[in-house]
Amino acid sequence: MAHDHEHAGHCSHHADKDAPNDGRYDTVPEGFQGTVYTCPMHPQVRQTHQGSCPICGMGLELESATMVEEGPNPELVDFTHRFWLGAILTVPLLVLTMGPLVGLSGIRDIFGERITLWIELVLGTPVVLWCGWPFLVRGWNSFRTRNLNMFSLIGMGVIAAYAFSVVAVIAPNIFPDGFRDAEGHVGVYFEAAAVIVTLVLLGQVMELRAREGTGKAIRALLDLAAKTARVIRADGSEEEIPLEHVHVGDRLRVRPGEKVPVDGEV
Repeated sequence: MAHDHEHAGHCSHHADKDAPNDGRYDTVPEGFQGTVYTCPMHPQVRQTHQGSCPICGMGLELESATMVEEGPNPELVDFTHRFWLGAILTVPLLVLTMGPLVGLSGIRDIFGERITLWIELVLGTPVVLWCGWPFLVRGWNSFRTRNLNMFSLIGMGVIAAYAFSVVAVIAPNIFPDGFRDAEGHVGVYFEAAAVIVTLVLLGQVMELRAREGTGKAIRALLDLAAKTARVIRADGSEEEIPLEHVHVGDRLRVRPGEKVPVDGEV
């Protein structure tokens, strides 16, 4: 069989080059041979390191399935840790804030209203500032680059609820009477900010697991492909060479039971 097509591995690179790109998002040097990360939604975004897409905020993934590294996905591991810490701190926070609505009003009476508000601040702060930090960074980048996305809304909502609540706990006297309830307390929204962060983390973990499973499936399919080809030299001799060394015009021999290594004319 005669090989008369370019290697399929180049196709994705050419397709990316055809995507709209003003040069701001492709930071990969020409001829770079290392690992390249890209956005699955915006292939014009290409970087040599992990991060988030400056357009939509999604986490970047490996450009080619052949680049998939062995071992756990570091982003998935990181987000999983953040989710579990957020869940552990959000549950008692919900009990403190929503308990009175389900007949557990005595919970807040144990410490008193003022101390309870400080407990909510202590529980909510690590959820917002550590567990939700990746979302806050992505939200900030969306405003900085003027590419508003889902994380713009998440960041604004979480920061607004958290910042208002912090001020309400530290300096409640600056609020007018219109902000106070019947007992004179200013409402806080630590539980709202914490729940938003925790649920978004859960969604991100589920998405990353799905993408990781898809990547492994593609990798398994690629592993089924031939890794070498048997080329027929000009003198009639045969030589088994790596697939990447096959050139256009080479004559290959495929024996019975062997895999066809490349596209060509039989």
